[in-house]
Amino acid sequence: MSSRTFRGDGHLGYKPWPMRLGSLCVFVLFVASVAYAQTTFVGAKRCQTCHAWEYQVWAKGPHAAARQSLTAEQLKDGKCNSCHTMVPSELEEQKFAGVQCESCHGGGRYYSPTYVMKDRELARAVGLIDATAEQCQRCHNDTSPSIKPFDFATMWAKIDHGRAAREAAAKQAAQEQHGDGQATAGR
Repeated sequence: MSSRTFRGDGHLGYKPWPMRLGSLCVFVLFVASVAYAQTTFVGAKRCQTCHAWEYQVWAKGPHAAARQSLTAEQLKDGKCNSCHTMVPSELEEQKFAGVQCESCHGGGRYYSPTYVMKDRELARAVGLIDATAEQCQRCHNDTSPSIKPFDFATMWAKIDHGRAAREAAAKQAAQEQHGDGQATAGR
């Protein structure tokens, strides 16, 4: 492989080896990140098969539409895409568009099988991550273009999809279905 390059001004130039090595490293990291994402992420639709309620909370929330909130100019910006989509290099791949389950819970390839998900310890051992404020702050931080400072407790309340939130929603739905929730015996 030759290290010569055509400079465009009629002269044959040489690209210094550190530059060639740097370009090679960037290329390898790009290919590796795409390969990692394609082999690790399963996408929110797959999570929906077992977590229908959680999926509905996500689908109605801001994270599902995170990529659509970007302007045409922002869609070209790698920094914006690193937070507004799971696989920034796969911008045309709708399967991974937006901030999906695995953005917070880790790639699901190894923990998504039912037998693994039924064993929380095993699921965590093979990649399931519990969402924390620190994870949110990878994107919601001082460098993001948000006007308001990020407050985990306030924002979590808007997207909470854990067991307690699911039980509270079921209780509220039951109360709405039966009026105010009080017994109507004797009518």
